[in-house]
Amino acid sequence: MIFRRMLVGTPRVASQEIRERLIGGPIVRTMLSLSLPPTASTLVQLFVTLAQVHYVGLLGIEPLAALTLVAPLVLAMQLLSAADVGGAISAATARARGANETEDLRRLVLYAVVCSLFLGLLFATIEYLGGPALYRFLGGNGRVLEEAISYGRIVFCGGALMWMTNLLAATLRGRGETFAPSVIIMASSLGSFPLYPMLTLGAFGEPGLGLAGAAIAFVAGYAASTIALLYYMQRMGKGTRIALVDRWWCRKLVRETARVALLSSTRTVLSIGASLAATYCVGRLGDVAIAGYGIASRLDLTFISLLYGLGISILAMVGANLGARNTERSYRVAVAGTLLATAIGGALGLLVAIRPDLWLVHFSDDAAVLLEGERYLRIVGLAYALGAGGSALLFVGQARGQMRWTFWGTAGRFAIVAICATGLFGFPDTMGAIALMMASAYAVQGIIAAAILNPANWRVAAKEQMA
Repeated sequence: MIFRRMLVGTPRVASQEIRERLIGGPIVRTMLSLSLPPTASTLVQLFVTLAQVHYVGLLGIEPLAALTLVAPLVLAMQLLSAADVGGAISAATARARGANETEDLRRLVLYAVVCSLFLGLLFATIEYLGGPALYRFLGGNGRVLEEAISYGRIVFCGGALMWMTNLLAATLRGRGETFAPSVIIMASSLGSFPLYPMLTLGAFGEPGLGLAGAAIAFVAGYAASTIALLYYMQRMGKGTRIALVDRWWCRKLVRETARVALLSSTRTVLSIGASLAATYCVGRLGDVAIAGYGIASRLDLTFISLLYGLGISILAMVGANLGARNTERSYRVAVAGTLLATAIGGALGLLVAIRPDLWLVHFSDDAAVLLEGERYLRIVGLAYALGAGGSALLFVGQARGQMRWTFWGTAGRFAIVAICATGLFGFPDTMGAIALMMASAYAVQGIIAAAILNPANWRVAAKEQMA
């Protein structure tokens, strides 16, 4: 009943109410209410991802190794579509929403579809031409390499569906409509969940397809969410309906959105590079250290992912208020959102610094592995506050269309880890040294990114809007 009402309700009234909340509602309460649906959606997607790893692991070491080889490319596509290009489209949508620029809102929906098809084809081409060489470079050979190529081909042939899901959802979230896309994505993810054991391991007396079955289930989830989002947006009315519009090409809109997307995507590439460099440093310490670091650093990724919902709400509110020429309120939202993210990160970091076993024991019972994980979390946990603040500031930068501080913050993080990985001043030779390296990198990233909150910059923006 709720889902039906969401699809056939009264979109114009709801849309106006949402805009009023964005530009005039209680800041923290509105922020939290907008962040809950995407946070729940992220949790469900994390659960389904872990389930995929579990069922593939039942096939044996070789399929699991093949899945691991393809994972970096898939992760890159997920981050770029949801947080970077998707974030740029959400930010442009939020500003247009605040300014009541109906034509720009319709253009951005069309741009999301075009970008999805183009970037989906681009990533499929890159994987087809360069995927096998990358998997071989990462250590794949024999059956592992064959499985990785098969899995990659299926996932990236359906990559346009991932882009379509994330970019269409981005246009809705930029409007402050976080509930509908989150429910659709959660329902699609949960609906695809039974397909993983059925297609991977077999069901009803039929043999499974192995790793290829997991790839098909992965694509099926995004196919379902794409169809549901298209249906929902067509039912919502002219504002979200996908159709050609008069003067559909707006050079200023395209330029601003592309600039934010490019800088944000480059920042993600640097972030992935920092993670790879850190893994290289850990690899010099042996298998036990790799295992301990692997389960401990997984919390880093999980924790940042869970802040995505809060970031989306910050982006929508800051962007809408900037579009409505309410710069003072947009600044208050940016500060409040950053402080809230910092507080959440600090509380979680303090908890794991004191009791790292609360996380680690779920992944291993080896005493040596747990000890290495504890050494990592006891130090890095203390930097979670700044890491969380830096994550929130990414969305502030996207909303403002001013990405330079978050970019340089991530560049600083990459520089610290990369310099350590080169051994220029000596390699970090203990897990404690590596943890200190990562904590310093998170701290530098957050501190540099915080420059975007300089009140002087916002006062200049307010004067420019009044001019």
